[in-house]
Amino acid sequence: MAKREKVKTPPLMSSAGIMRYFEEEKTQIRISPKSVLAFGLTVGVLVIILNAYYGLWPK
Repeated sequence: MAKREKVKTPPLMSSAGIMRYFEEEKTQIRISPKSVLAFGLTVGVLVIILNAYYGLWPK
């Protein structure tokens, strides 16, 4: 009885040019969540201070 050889198929390619997650991670700029929150709070406080300085808030 002859043995059948398994045909190796190539791995599936990502479709429509979509990158895999681990490939995409190498090109991203990393910003920590704490930095994003600190920046948002700083901008919010600055807006409130400028509104109070120019008499726009509180009315």
